[in-house]
Amino acid sequence: MRKLPLAAEATQRAALQALELQSTGCVACRLRPGCSGVVVAEGDPAAPLVIIGEGPGREEDRTGRPFVGAGGALLDRILASAGIGRDEAYLTNTVRCRPPGDRPPRPDEVETCTSLWLDAQLTLLRPRVILSLGNTATQHLLSTGRGVASLRGQWFALTPDDGDGGTYQTLLMPLFHPAYLLRHPARTPGTPKAQTWRDIREVAAVLRGEKTPDELARLAPHEMDGQPGLF
Repeated sequence: MRKLPLAAEATQRAALQALELQSTGCVACRLRPGCSGVVVAEGDPAAPLVIIGEGPGREEDRTGRPFVGAGGALLDRILASAGIGRDEAYLTNTVRCRPPGDRPPRPDEVETCTSLWLDAQLTLLRPRVILSLGNTATQHLLSTGRGVASLRGQWFALTPDDGDGGTYQTLLMPLFHPAYLLRHPARTPGTPKAQTWRDIREVAAVLRGEKTPDELARLAPHEMDGQPGLF
């Protein structure tokens, strides 16, 4: 786990709490009138891993918590399959309000929400590793129009602004969104679930300091392969 001096950690937590509280009153885009409320982030700010999804679904909108529906339950199993607990990550979304009919957020909605909340959140968190789940989060964080299917399983080194006039280093790995995996449940080699199994094992190896992204890139494909057993 990333360790901060106690005073710095207290300041970080207070700033994040203030940001989350402020976001609950946001009415900056068209999504807010159509949802039950703003879904704020959840997890340990000191965790080295930040997981970013697309936006709230029905259960998230109902409870006000991220990743609590069927997709959230699958995410928990994906993490557990690699020995990562939900409490070892910080969970948030690209947009904080549920889009009508669970459609993908529109570009202007993404721009509004991330510029107000997500970007500031990441500046405070400065995570070691980011998982971007699905197209919306991945395309925003990498400033690309490419889909997650062509980007998953690759490590991207980013140097975002740290809010103090400098930058910090973080690693990003795109993964299929759990909601997508629910629609594609096959586990045979080459399927999205089998690919996600490999990807999350790589993430766990990097988080534990067992491998670097460069070392993982040099492995033969079969060396990280396996059959998904827990999800």
